[in-house]
Amino acid sequence: MAQMLMEVSSELQALPEQERTLLIKAGLYEAKRAWAKRLKADIMEASEHIKGFEERYGVSFIRFEREMLPTLNTLQAHEDYNDWFFWHSVWVEKQGLLSKLHLVGPA
Repeated sequence: MAQMLMEVSSELQALPEQERTLLIKAGLYEAKRAWAKRLKADIMEASEHIKGFEERYGVSFIRFEREMLPTLNTLQAHEDYNDWFFWHSVWVEKQGLLSKLHLVGPA
């Protein structure tokens, strides 16, 4: 486990080391849970946008990008591609971040 140096309030410093450590670990665990909840909400939002594009064009983002986009010569298709690309990127990024969180209770 990596070590970090952090500044803590005088109230926290006044606690016995064992209590302070437990409190900090519990706080970090709750912060990770809140972050995971936010990531899941972002993933859900991205998924809803992606689903809309998939329903509109009847293909996945990858198929649209490789097969359909080169044949569609409309401003709307290119605007949709830019939006779809954005939401696809958000989905990939947030999924990656979520997979890095290991939500195990505080020790």
